[in-house]
Amino acid sequence: MDNQFPLPGPTAMVPGPTPMTPASPLNPLTPSPVSPSPTLSNLTPPEEAAPPPPGYQPPAATGAPVIKASLARLILPIGVGLIVIGLIAYIIFRLFFGSKTQAPVSVTPSPAVTLTYFGLWEPTSVMKPVIDAFQAKNPNIVIDYQMQSSQDYQDRVKIALQSSNSPDIVRLHTTWLPLFATDLLPAPPNTLSATELNTNFYPIVGKLLVASNQVYGAPMTAEGLGLFVNTAMLQQKQLQPPKTWEDLLTVAKAVKEADPLTGKITRAGVALGNTTNVENWPDIVSLMLLQAGISLTDIQGSEVSTTLTYYTDFVTKHGVWDETMPPSTVAFANEKVAMIIAPSWKARDIKAINPGLSWQVFPVPQLPDVDPTNWASIWFEGVSKNSKHPLEAWKFVSFLASAEAQQILFDSATTDRGFPQPPANKAVAETASKNPVLAPFIAELPTAKSFYTASMTQDSKTALNSRLIKYLEDAINGLIAHQETPKVVEALHNGFVQVLSQYGLVAAPTPTPTP
Repeated sequence: MDNQFPLPGPTAMVPGPTPMTPASPLNPLTPSPVSPSPTLSNLTPPEEAAPPPPGYQPPAATGAPVIKASLARLILPIGVGLIVIGLIAYIIFRLFFGSKTQAPVSVTPSPAVTLTYFGLWEPTSVMKPVIDAFQAKNPNIVIDYQMQSSQDYQDRVKIALQSSNSPDIVRLHTTWLPLFATDLLPAPPNTLSATELNTNFYPIVGKLLVASNQVYGAPMTAEGLGLFVNTAMLQQKQLQPPKTWEDLLTVAKAVKEADPLTGKITRAGVALGNTTNVENWPDIVSLMLLQAGISLTDIQGSEVSTTLTYYTDFVTKHGVWDETMPPSTVAFANEKVAMIIAPSWKARDIKAINPGLSWQVFPVPQLPDVDPTNWASIWFEGVSKNSKHPLEAWKFVSFLASAEAQQILFDSATTDRGFPQPPANKAVAETASKNPVLAPFIAELPTAKSFYTASMTQDSKTALNSRLIKYLEDAINGLIAHQETPKVVEALHNGFVQVLSQYGLVAAPTPTPTP
């Protein structure tokens, strides 16, 4: 496009008693009287004085065997009876009293593991249902959620991760990975695999969080940019929401209103063109450059100047926005501007400022006749390399990546504030797309890209994002100040290469010999 913004176990038997004559009625244990057998007491010896003839052998005595047999008949049944009675008593005792007298087996429960979780943005009230669901399935793992202040968060979490008392789980932004990768533990086997991440999430997630087939974290939401439109203003002019950048400019000009005497803007068309009061401008400009097919790791060429100029022209040439307007979100909520480009979470701010405002969200503009390109800014949960319980920590992060957990979070956020963010898990996002505010953002995720120029990530002033954004800001302001475009683009390119090379994201520039 010429001069236009381009977008690209048998039981033992007991023997019975020996049969005997019936017992006496007087004594049931004594046999009834029968004909007496000879005994030692009633035998009459043969003629005692006469000696026995030679070779005489006295007859064998018969009394003793009779006595022994009688005793046997008496004692045997008694013994057997006692044995049987004893066995029965033992069995009854074991049945009714054995379990009570048996010494209990001592079982020592596994000690609970407590995981410290540094969170950001989401209050405890929103995270509690997700944490409760995990702990119900894993009662020996306790999640200590500690919501952090965003102020100096990047520096504080960096120090914490390198300490001996490191948090186990932290929330980070994907653009921080060049700074934090050495502090994180990639997902161990049998937790969250690269295949699982690439299957269940949008392509941008795998591109940002998988390196050398190792997974460095998992996101719960995936933010982007949407076009917020004051529908009443467009209806007044019988205008349709724009789909391309050219349409956007046309609509912006048509709805703009200015004081006829001073020319001061009383109602702006769209909040674009500068860096002073356009919130999320780094994301917007980065998106425009990506749509134009520009590599942000090698940001040079005529397309760069054309794209940046197209952006600044909303102020310098077309006058549909200026520095006198309130910050873009406030301006939109107060009906000072017809359109803004913003992330989904801005919907809550708009609703809070002006509950009665008539507005809708549409996909961001694209260039005609080219494949769409959209923007993503993603926070994720990672596990500290110094965690004392890394397997348990990754078990929790893997749960957070599940459709179950993300549906719980979505429902919880909806209850808490009315405007949840787009879920990162595709299965949940498809359901969430029924929400009219989120639908455009979710529709853009399959074609989303990102870079280290994402805004509002709370980077320190000397960190990667902040430094790149500063170079981008200087370029835009230079064009607004009518500086020479080639020099502006050259300075932008050199600045990006310098910063990116320090993080190993591009090759370091080769020094030019001094003549």
